[in-house]
Amino acid sequence: MSSGGLDRRWLYALLAICVVALGIRVGYVLGWRDVPSIEGDARYYHDGANLLADGEGFVHPYAWRDGVRIAGADHPPAYIVVLALPSLLGFDGIRDHMLASCLIGTGTVALIGLLGRRIAGNVAGLVAAGVAAVYPNLWLNDGALMSETLALFLGVVVSYAAYRAWEVPSTRRFVELGAAIGLAALARAEAALMIVLLVVPLVAWVRGLEGWRPRARQAAVATGVALLVMAPWVVANLVRFEHPATLSTQAGPTLDVANCDETYYGDALGAWSFACATAIDEDDRSVLDQRTREEAFDYMGDHVGRLPVVVAARLGRAWGLYVPFDQLRFDSVAEARPLPSSQVGLGMYYGLAALSVVGVVALRRRGEPSFPLTVWLVNVAITVVVFYGMTRFRAPAEPSLVLLGTIGLLALVRPAVLPESMFRQEPEQQ
Repeated sequence: MSSGGLDRRWLYALLAICVVALGIRVGYVLGWRDVPSIEGDARYYHDGANLLADGEGFVHPYAWRDGVRIAGADHPPAYIVVLALPSLLGFDGIRDHMLASCLIGTGTVALIGLLGRRIAGNVAGLVAAGVAAVYPNLWLNDGALMSETLALFLGVVVSYAAYRAWEVPSTRRFVELGAAIGLAALARAEAALMIVLLVVPLVAWVRGLEGWRPRARQAAVATGVALLVMAPWVVANLVRFEHPATLSTQAGPTLDVANCDETYYGDALGAWSFACATAIDEDDRSVLDQRTREEAFDYMGDHVGRLPVVVAARLGRAWGLYVPFDQLRFDSVAEARPLPSSQVGLGMYYGLAALSVVGVVALRRRGEPSFPLTVWLVNVAITVVVFYGMTRFRAPAEPSLVLLGTIGLLALVRPAVLPESMFRQEPEQQ
């Protein structure tokens, strides 16, 4: 293997793992998720992509079916744009879009393998990819027709770019990092938090930048590029709607369904409920966003003493620490997640979470940073605290758990059963 290159045998092994990953995902779609119709967010993305491919732009698909043309920005645009690509080629059915998502999910497996190799060596990369290939909490998203599929892919891209900037803190690499964060935010708005959560600690701790001026400059570069990538969508929304709208108009409705008696005192404690939804007849989605946000804030203000319990339940639901099996049943009803696969995913999650603690320690001992991975756990925690808790909201942190859990596992078994030479990695060409 030449310096800066990849061992061909290693690439073939990664390719074989990706074939298995694709087979699992396609099998799930064709064997379980091959449905004639979809509703909720999945329908929004599917119909929105087909409307975009038909040249209608970003219109609201629910209103369009009722014969009304209004601007749509319930969700950021990236996943709709990606699904519109196969639609342009005539592959515009539900199954077609699910299979396209399977390809994206398989790409995530490949990226996890490459990132694992970069930070912990050849064996870690292949094992991490293998775990990602079979981990239900990853592949269940690929049949759901929701943005988590693309958000997972771009989230790993962000972490990969962060490690590259850590190794060589050049302007080019901070441009790459900013672009990755901007794209990730266009898939899931919460990824915009990475400007603060990831860029700030990276420029503060990275070696090779002397003094505060170079650090501030690189932070400004990454932030500026991220904002520039998001700008076309944000500017369009500021023009299209009555009230200011940035990445989406869904914050209000999301808060609305998470703040009522059912989610504060009832069986849906810490989750969401249709019983919370406020009925507002309004075409402009920014007006709906504002009014539902006000309703949610009013309820929170009236029940502020209950918030600590609610927030604890939200975090517990997301991290599998509060009524985990009830949460899985809720997922199966609300999102059609097959319960047996979700139960396997929960068990694997517990194992990966425990091993991730070992993985963080192992990276620290090797002199490698873990924060480009652990920062996604913080991102998820903030999202859950603000909105509500559910298994799917943990998705952005799952690749990090796979990588850290793999590193932790190898740190435990390597001295006993694996030769040290298997963990060596030649430096990449800088």
